[in-house]
Amino acid sequence: MGRTPPASGPPIPLKEANLEAVFEQNEGLEVTPQDAKEVRDFYRLGVQQKAQAEKLFQKKSYPEALKLYRSSNESFSTILRYFDQDSAEYTLFEDTHILFFPNLLVADNELKMGLIRQSRGQEGSARRCWKRGLTSVQKSLRAERTEWGLSLQEKLISLLPAKSN
Repeated sequence: MGRTPPASGPPIPLKEANLEAVFEQNEGLEVTPQDAKEVRDFYRLGVQQKAQAEKLFQKKSYPEALKLYRSSNESFSTILRYFDQDSAEYTLFEDTHILFFPNLLVADNELKMGLIRQSRGQEGSARRCWKRGLTSVQKSLRAERTEWGLSLQEKLISLLPAKSN
């Protein structure tokens, strides 16, 4: 399979591709790790774990949120071994398309894990999270240029120290 050329043109607007829309599309039947067999199962599992982690993050329940962010990334890493491109119109079933952003979701998880680590005084660990997140968001942007991805990339870059020449 050849590499897809970088996404070009205007970015997909935030109102069309955003985290809340991804959460909405993956509500419903809860997937457990032992039940995940197909790409859609691992994706739904990762999204559902991320949704739970987000609630815990907002409540500042950081240890539990970290566990769920890591589990979410494990689910996405299973997908990314076989299909590593994000898509604003991934065909789930015939005539059924979903927002499919495993790279972008990993990047957002890394952002949040870095913020948690920073709050605990673990600067080096936080920077490693943000660097991994930046790599993931850049993969996402090569496939689908979204306002969501561009905004996340900007946040991650702002958290990383500038390279000195």
